[in-house]
Amino acid sequence: MKRLPGKIFSTALVKAGVVEATTERDLIRAHMHLHAVLPRLADLARLDDEARTIISGMNVAIEFFVPGGPKVVLHFKNSSVQAVRTGKADVCLMFPTCKLLNDMFDGKKVTPIPIKGVHRMGDLKKLTRLTDILTRYLKPSKSEMADKEFRAKHVELSLLVGLAATEAIATIEAKGRRVASHMPSGSILYHVKGGPKAHVIVENGKIEVFPGDFKDPTTTIEIRDVDLAVDLVKGEVDTFAANGSGDIKASGGLSLADEYNALFDRVGLYLS
Repeated sequence: MKRLPGKIFSTALVKAGVVEATTERDLIRAHMHLHAVLPRLADLARLDDEARTIISGMNVAIEFFVPGGPKVVLHFKNSSVQAVRTGKADVCLMFPTCKLLNDMFDGKKVTPIPIKGVHRMGDLKKLTRLTDILTRYLKPSKSEMADKEFRAKHVELSLLVGLAATEAIATIEAKGRRVASHMPSGSILYHVKGGPKAHVIVENGKIEVFPGDFKDPTTTIEIRDVDLAVDLVKGEVDTFAANGSGDIKASGGLSLADEYNALFDRVGLYLS
């Protein structure tokens, strides 16, 4: 994801009457972008001072949606952000296809069609600034990663994106649905030693992801340190070897961890 375009009013996205078929891959990626990436703005409000200052001046609900596809409404109020999937919004931005939505998140020049709230350019400019900051954490430079505090925030945001992205695989992808059908209910705590924690709640196949600790989880997965977590997020860790060496330790209900990690391991096929 790069940034929301500044010229938000252009409707020259697609020729009238042209309908592009949605592939399973495009649909999965669109769900990930709206339901795993954009909701991290709520965490950005907690982790980044500049983002918190921007959000403190916003009181608006902004909707992103694809007709017949995914939708998210971001509520900015009282210096916080809440992402929901239903309800009304002050500003509605429509993408004719999942592919066009994904192209925007991939940094290509795509302009969403404003359905409502075209007069609220100030809020849209603030949203652009926030997505720029989020992108900096998710796709950092080498110099930024040299900062220890920045690295920890990068790991936390990236981990939360990856964990939340498993929902799209579990509900849309054929292989993912098979895995999810065998997944027991329970909770998983991911603990990066010396760094962040995040937890996953699985209940009757439904997956929810939250930052922070969780009391008495079904399964706990400990990652040696932030450096290993950085490599894990980049997909550069042999998890089988890391489990054997103790760099990654799983304890508790391992059946839940095995099934869930089978979904988690597939996230990198769609998000990079």
